[in-house]
Amino acid sequence: MPNLVKKPLNTHSIAVTFDDNYMQHACVMLQSLNTHLTSDVRVFCIYNNLKEKSRQLLNKHFAGSKIKLEFIEFDKAVLPLLPIKENDHVSEAAFFRIWLPYLLPGEKQVLFLDTDLIVNGDISPPLQLDISAYPVAAIPDSMSEEKKATLGILPTSHYFNSGVMLMNLVYFRQHDLTQKLSEFITNFPQLCEFWDQDAFNGVIKGNFYVLEPKYNAQSWHFDKNCNERFIEVATNPAIVHFTGAGPNKPWLFHNQHPLKKLYYHYLVKTPFAGYIPPDIPRSWRIFRVIRFMIYKYLS
Repeated sequence: MPNLVKKPLNTHSIAVTFDDNYMQHACVMLQSLNTHLTSDVRVFCIYNNLKEKSRQLLNKHFAGSKIKLEFIEFDKAVLPLLPIKENDHVSEAAFFRIWLPYLLPGEKQVLFLDTDLIVNGDISPPLQLDISAYPVAAIPDSMSEEKKATLGILPTSHYFNSGVMLMNLVYFRQHDLTQKLSEFITNFPQLCEFWDQDAFNGVIKGNFYVLEPKYNAQSWHFDKNCNERFIEVATNPAIVHFTGAGPNKPWLFHNQHPLKKLYYHYLVKTPFAGYIPPDIPRSWRIFRVIRFMIYKYLS
């Protein structure tokens, strides 16, 4: 067990990585985050291919909120050859978190959050942890023993989901983990089925502090056949993470996630309130436009 010395919330920071392709979803996630914060936090936005007008829009929208945005442009020249296929739903931005120890030289710990999630409750407990004995604190993912074995993870250890990670940046620097992660991606691209997440697991090999699963309620937690011990996770999640590719994302009309509505609850509070899912049938598209116009008129 790590020495769980709690620190004031405002001494910690949050990091997100995205580009213009995920700009809307990042804004919605940050909107949900801001709603549940109890005090100010710094949010480092690590970006590439993010237009100036996009940064201005975010700064304007969150001005005066609990979120204090800081934008850091990522130099893609440092990236190794990435194992991203043509139809993958991730972009290069997903790999930027590997370099957070050097992009944020003044930070000791940072909570990384994916942009395909919604904050649904108090997240101050993980923000206040001191995980000095571990590289990260995270939540296990559902993964086969065969997959774990290919990454060198013992059967008694866990494979974790990298979408919510409290990262010990001091540990990363001391153990040169950024370099090791980059080398893993370069040397074992065939093992990176789930991109940088597999690299994190292949390097860390189960040496992480296990957070309560409610801080990363993944899509499989909501499966009706899921273990009964996860019922509380699906009932009262602090973070809802829409894991998986394609139709698993809440911004698509045909998504069937039981908490999909949370995405739209926060969407209407952002500059993207008029968003219409690209896969929506034409009849529904007309209905959504009319409903949005009525909403704007009455609000």
